[in-house]
Amino acid sequence: MWFTKVNDLLDLAEEILNEPEFRPHGFVWKHFENKSADPLRSVQSTVDRMRELFDIEDHQFGPLCNLIHDKLIEKFDKF
Repeated sequence: MWFTKVNDLLDLAEEILNEPEFRPHGFVWKHFENKSADPLRSVQSTVDRMRELFDIEDHQFGPLCNLIHDKLIEKFDKF
């Protein structure tokens, strides 16, 4: 059962990463690109604004933000 929840969270993270804020020249992307002091905060702020759009529950918020943050770090490490 937890496996399904993890997969759901992974799918949700991938879907959110397709939003303009997470793409090149977007709000979050710029924080990573400029090596801002705390890019996780930009992820949290943006995901918080998307809670209603993606029906993100409170217990999903922290793990989802961390997952998105980690995926963005992976993307930037490849550049």
